[in-house]
Amino acid sequence: MDAKEELLREILRPGEEFSPMPFWFFNDAFDEEKVKSQLEDYVEKGVNGFVLHPRIGVPEEMPYLSEEYFRAVRFIVATAAKLGMKVALYDEGMYPSGSAHGKVAEADPEYAAKGIILLDAEAAKAKLAAEKGAQTVAELPCGRQLVYGFTGGTIRGIHFGEDDGEPGAPKAADILNPLAVEEFIRLTHDRYYEELKEYFGTTVIAFFTDEPSALGRGAGHYRPWTQGLEKEIEAAGGKVWELEGLFVKTGAAVAGREDIEKPQDNETVRIYHRLIKAKLREIFYARLSGWCEGHGIGLMGHPAESDDIEEELYFQIPGQDLIMRRVAPETGGLREFDSVQAKLAADIARHLGRRRNANECFGVCYRNRIPWYMTAGDMKWYIDWLGVRGVNLYVPHAFYYSVAGRRKDERPPDVGPNNIWWRHYKLFSDYMKRLSFLMTDSVNGAEIAVLCDNNHVPYEEIACLYESQTEFNYLPAALLEQAQVKEGRLCIGGYAYKGVLNLLGQEYQDRFGERLGRLLWTVPEGEKQAVAGFVEKAFAEGGFTGRQKVRFDAPCRDLRMARLNKMGTDMVLLCNEGSKPVGTGVGVPGIKNLLAVDLWKGRAYRLEGSGEYFWISLQPSETVLVMDAGAWETAGFGVFAGEYPDWTDRFVLVGKKNNEAVYELEYNWKGAEEALSQKGAGFLVRGQEMVECFCNGKFVDVSFWGEHRFDLTGFLREGKNVIRLEVTGNAANVYGNAAIDYGLERPAT
Repeated sequence: MDAKEELLREILRPGEEFSPMPFWFFNDAFDEEKVKSQLEDYVEKGVNGFVLHPRIGVPEEMPYLSEEYFRAVRFIVATAAKLGMKVALYDEGMYPSGSAHGKVAEADPEYAAKGIILLDAEAAKAKLAAEKGAQTVAELPCGRQLVYGFTGGTIRGIHFGEDDGEPGAPKAADILNPLAVEEFIRLTHDRYYEELKEYFGTTVIAFFTDEPSALGRGAGHYRPWTQGLEKEIEAAGGKVWELEGLFVKTGAAVAGREDIEKPQDNETVRIYHRLIKAKLREIFYARLSGWCEGHGIGLMGHPAESDDIEEELYFQIPGQDLIMRRVAPETGGLREFDSVQAKLAADIARHLGRRRNANECFGVCYRNRIPWYMTAGDMKWYIDWLGVRGVNLYVPHAFYYSVAGRRKDERPPDVGPNNIWWRHYKLFSDYMKRLSFLMTDSVNGAEIAVLCDNNHVPYEEIACLYESQTEFNYLPAALLEQAQVKEGRLCIGGYAYKGVLNLLGQEYQDRFGERLGRLLWTVPEGEKQAVAGFVEKAFAEGGFTGRQKVRFDAPCRDLRMARLNKMGTDMVLLCNEGSKPVGTGVGVPGIKNLLAVDLWKGRAYRLEGSGEYFWISLQPSETVLVMDAGAWETAGFGVFAGEYPDWTDRFVLVGKKNNEAVYELEYNWKGAEEALSQKGAGFLVRGQEMVECFCNGKFVDVSFWGEHRFDLTGFLREGKNVIRLEVTGNAANVYGNAAIDYGLERPAT
């Protein structure tokens, strides 16, 4: 078997290593049979790992980190080991990480979260009198004071009554205090290791840390602080009184993220942010990273913000979370603040030589503010959006251990066992495995890097690069020291860039211009709205005649592309990210023996074309992988069937209840249609949402989005055939009585 044949076989039948690892909400009473049954079901559906996430709904009789708690954890991990599954342990109960469900503050009240707040003289006097240890950091010219003290911040707990604003919410810890962080590690990481050490490095592969917060939730107007920081700010050239700017709101920092308020900007505020984030990395992230590395596992999870870069450098598995529809199919996901996160984490992993990068995806991604209203089509779109950008470890948010009572309303939807598509979930798990396999141990075709810095990552300006299929990788300024200039290229992590695109301004030209020389392409302010054109001009002026550029016959703004090389084979992954079909001719230098792989169905077929040129037609949420098959004979894989006739109006509704509509069609197959059957007898229907097709009582296929297409080849028999469609409505109808319409589209009357 040559390398190309081996590669194709692995793509079609990817290994368990590339399994999605869903958040498993462990949120109810422990039951051995239920745990065993669920995990066996996961494996049957192609899910070979999970993040063990204690979640709200755990009974109070099983306190966090108690012997009762670890009895459950030991059984879960042991069961996973028997099933060959991988487990990532979650480091908190519930989130944000760093407080051990309030036990850090219980160990020493001084370890509770602290920060500074701006108060008038009377309020400051009252806080200083009422709170032991509260201190005035500075008196400002305006008469107000910066006061350091407890924030009152909490975390979300695992028992009912411990949610945001509820009296039982556990106290957040001061994760800018090294002693508090050591106590956190002792209570959680050390205890987990004591209980599960025989599984570390085999079944247990990582600890998952979740958006650590120095303040806790509900901390109001407090800002992170650590004692003595004022002296460091002054030593760096700042003026403490200018920290008033931290508390002056100037509106939303970025479009679409009203939750981010931009403080008044001044030099001291910039110094403050730089120092406080450095301390968080040094005191929290570095300690967790070192502990994980020392115990044979990886640190995974994600920091608080999508553009946190330097925090990611401490993760053995860099990651982010795609939540709350901040990036959405209806907008295309290119110009939102959070659009940087998937590619940024993937590119950091590429440059650091980390094999995997993760994304906690689908969390609270429901439509129209209707809990549970997320479709399988939405899920497919997000999977593609992440995969084409380089994500290779999916962490679906979430699979629920229980949906009893209020549990079903806690950050829905369940995107796994409690949703309508679960019996067909192996389609999704295999699809994620194929994309993850492709994006692991491969290199993409990026010839340019886009310079970025911590919390300063271009996104709106580079949307045109995606739309013109110009590949790039984000390159953090913090990693430039590891890069080398060789033969007119900037080399790092197996990549040799012909240019580094600077959209961050003159400051970065001054910092890196001497070292990078002509490789640093600083975009003038007036050209930032036409970056794709600037890049083409820079390539031409640089004399890069050997550029390996994929060519398209027509502009396709919704088409996303990743050119890959794995196991010595060139491939191109194409994805339709838009809401309309895409059709165009494509020319790919170096790929001549054209083979197309349908990653969703797990099938390969000949691609009609001439030499390096071929035609593609992709419906919304469709992808295709085009690869060089070398000399391998591909005749056994068939030919793509192409267009199908629309039979929507031919079906008759025979029943509709309990979130399911059933349609039937009697179809006589004979005569001239026999010839057609040799090429494939197929049809399409239009409707919502999950459509299962049966022919003469035998299951044919299932479809979840767009035009539902079915191929009846091999199912039709001479004479009368009964074709049956079972259409299932959205899970929001089951869990929330949402009354979302479902069924086939009927002609307007």
